[in-house]
Amino acid sequence: MTFILNIINLPSSVHALSTSACSPYLFSTGTDIRTNNQYIRPCPMSTPCQCICEIESKRLWIDCFYRKLTSMPIFQTIPTNNTVIEWNIDLAFNLFDSITFNNKTKWIPDNMHIRHIVFSSSLAYDLIVQLNLTHRHLIDMWPSQQHLPIIDDQFQLFDDYEYDKSDEEDKTDINELYKMKRSIISSNSEHKHLLTELTLKLREKTKRINLFTLSLSGEPSPISNLYLDHNSLNSIPTQALYNATGLYEIYLSFNNIVQLPAFAFGFSHRLTRIDLSHNKLKSIHNLTFQRHPNAFAGPFLIDYLDLSHNQLKILEANVFSYLVNLRLLKLEHNQIHSISAHVWTGLYRLKYLDLSHNYIENFTQAFYSGYLNELNQLKITSNNLSQIGPCEFLSLKRLAKLNLSGNNITTLDTCSFYGLHRTTTYSSLNVHLRSNQLETIHPCTFTNFARSTIHLENNPLICNCSFNYLLHNRQSLAYTGQECLGGFSYQSEHQQLTLPAVRKTNSTLIKNPINASIPCQDSYIYYNDLCSKLDCASECTPNERFIIQITTIPTPSGTIFNYPKTIASTFIVVSVHYSRFFLSCINCDI
Repeated sequence: MTFILNIINLPSSVHALSTSACSPYLFSTGTDIRTNNQYIRPCPMSTPCQCICEIESKRLWIDCFYRKLTSMPIFQTIPTNNTVIEWNIDLAFNLFDSITFNNKTKWIPDNMHIRHIVFSSSLAYDLIVQLNLTHRHLIDMWPSQQHLPIIDDQFQLFDDYEYDKSDEEDKTDINELYKMKRSIISSNSEHKHLLTELTLKLREKTKRINLFTLSLSGEPSPISNLYLDHNSLNSIPTQALYNATGLYEIYLSFNNIVQLPAFAFGFSHRLTRIDLSHNKLKSIHNLTFQRHPNAFAGPFLIDYLDLSHNQLKILEANVFSYLVNLRLLKLEHNQIHSISAHVWTGLYRLKYLDLSHNYIENFTQAFYSGYLNELNQLKITSNNLSQIGPCEFLSLKRLAKLNLSGNNITTLDTCSFYGLHRTTTYSSLNVHLRSNQLETIHPCTFTNFARSTIHLENNPLICNCSFNYLLHNRQSLAYTGQECLGGFSYQSEHQQLTLPAVRKTNSTLIKNPINASIPCQDSYIYYNDLCSKLDCASECTPNERFIIQITTIPTPSGTIFNYPKTIASTFIVVSVHYSRFFLSCINCDI
């Protein structure tokens, strides 16, 4: 593809126009009364594209949406006295078969930077919300000629990273925010339906991209965010992002990508977000996220990686070892059936991990990694788990939410959750065991779980004396007595109580047996003595030493070392400082 640069000389009549709200080098030629956006000139791209200034956000858009373009429009240079102007380009729904940028041609002027460049083949609601853009042509095609309301970006946070707060006032605020979000989503359901219909109509008249190559000359690359979602891509060639060193975010969801080759993102050392959800990924090369041998640095700044809704079965050891800044990893809705602790090598800043809707039957020692010390939320819902063994969560010292709902768990070891205790007033833990097959729970399972909530709804629980002890010795147990099978069964088969088990949520309640538990007083005393002697610490100590022993230490160059257990923790600290050195030297001459 060949690109031609033209210099625009402003005619004298242009200077009589009002200055654009987005830049002193641009001038307004009118205002769209429907969107309150300015039409501006000069425009870096010629007809049929047009340039628009979003007055409220002060963002510049080159609108080439649905213009039946077969090739990239020619960029023209705007005189700015060497001042760089940031643009956003919407090229969605055109007739591009492929997008290929020649790495020998400087196709973008020096004084131009592209923040968002959109090739998406969908009118997905979340895309419009994220870009905060109401398409001009979309309004013309809208069945009732109405505006599409925009949801505030703050709601996206709760989809990506949920968290629990101990402060009651903050909890109330968050609950109100969720209610507001649900209300807005409900009220716009009809708009989403219309967007889907319009997407299908537009696709009939346009093409979906099946190949892209963003090999750019210059340092850094002038493109920050690239949207290629909802197309027909089936691969990401290694050369596709050659020298794309300015790229911060790339969206490749809803394509047909089957595999990720080695060094697929190996040149993009500024990359922070990758969305590969809703593809057909069956495997990830062990070097996919490593630095390319010819690159200055690799993608070690990535903090968001979405691999959900694919066909992944096995995750290779050390596959994420270069992503030392990764904070959110989504692996839900795949076909993963086993996990190794070595998968988490290098992820010492990971805070959110979602493994729900997979085929995991057993994760024995799967989280025995010294890198998961910062993990805050772990979600393993809707898998095939049947039991939780002892000491499985030893390394997860910061875990605040553990969700194991929707499995087939029938057995919990007394020491299953050892290491997750919350003994201070400044931290809390939520363990979700909803919708499993738990009939009985050893009364000592949740001993010393201060400021924690255990969710046991929708289990076939049998309410006997041991469970009654658990109820009265817990600070917060999310459970309703009506879910118990067989009522209260005590030593005598004929002796039953009429009162059901109660949900205990108030820490001021007396923890001694109440009158309803008189038949269980002897059992209460027995379990109270038994739980005080429970020694999970001794049982789990060998496993803690094993965690240190098997922990591997990656370096930003991709080399993996095994260290003795006595010095492993020391090298973790060294690795932290090493990554910070790289971060500070992104713009250094080394």
